[in-house]
Amino acid sequence: MIYAIIVFYSYQHAILCEKLLKQNNISVEFISTPRSILNSCSHSLKFKLEYAEVVKTIVQRTSIPYKGIFKVEKEYSGYKVIGAI
Repeated sequence: MIYAIIVFYSYQHAILCEKLLKQNNISVEFISTPRSILNSCSHSLKFKLEYAEVVKTIVQRTSIPYKGIFKVEKEYSGYKVIGAI
């Protein structure tokens, strides 16, 4: 299955973003940041790929710092990064 994740620089920013996205009826889940994405917070938010542009707009509008939004595929051992969004 393919999802989108948003990666933050800090856990506090991830928590703030989770709250904002849930207020906008976007279901999110905390996951461990894939190892292939370096220099970032250890947790990311996973959501349906179809919400990627909406999430990007919400985060940019509220000025929450984030490293990036990535397309990932769920594998047995974790998540494989397919590319940036």
